[in-house]
Amino acid sequence: QILVVGGLSSSRKFKVKRKIYAHCMDYDIYLKIKNKTKENHNYDRPYAVFLDEDMCNHPDYIFENINIPVSENEYYPILINFFKKFELLTGLKIKFAVHPKSRTRNLDKLLKNFDCSVENTPELIKNSKAVILHASTSVSYAILFKKPAIFLTSNELKNSWIGPRINNFVRNTNGKLINISNNFDNELSTQDLFTVDKIQYQKYLERYLKTPNSPEIPLWEIFTKDIKNTFREN
Repeated sequence: QILVVGGLSSSRKFKVKRKIYAHCMDYDIYLKIKNKTKENHNYDRPYAVFLDEDMCNHPDYIFENINIPVSENEYYPILINFFKKFELLTGLKIKFAVHPKSRTRNLDKLLKNFDCSVENTPELIKNSKAVILHASTSVSYAILFKKPAIFLTSNELKNSWIGPRINNFVRNTNGKLINISNNFDNELSTQDLFTVDKIQYQKYLERYLKTPNSPEIPLWEIFTKDIKNTFREN
């Protein structure tokens, strides 16, 4: 009977008479940290953050009975090669935002030359120069903090079920897409690597993250105020 709307996309999908126009829960976190000053000196040196999705061992693959999109032996060598070239050609260090459900046991050894952290993804994105990812929903923070989004695919990922998902994110954000199976030196040297399509970002914001003109207060405050006002009217 009541729909709390986090974006225009959900508003159009559901035929519910009563709608409370608000935002997604990621926006609540954005509101908490958007004006927060840096407290960690690890953010002082320019960097790009990679949004890990535990591409090879995510537990949801088991629960949803779907195949892994790529094996560890195929995935990590070319990913690490990309990281090294990215750092060399852009001058930005890579910070690896570990997925909170990660089950990759030897991640510390695989990524021994890179800074890894967990459960601080919004802050990492806020203070970064760019966001690197495949198809993580945490791209929402890249949109909110207006950070360039660089999407990675590979020959294996393109041919898996996640390939179209990555392409869909690219279309919706107009971000840069790089195939890390190929020679990507020229792609890392282009001037448009760190550009943001402001128009496309605004469309993404309104479709999926925040309905236009909704209050800049926490989601559940919007909800409870609406419910209280309804009871008063009745």
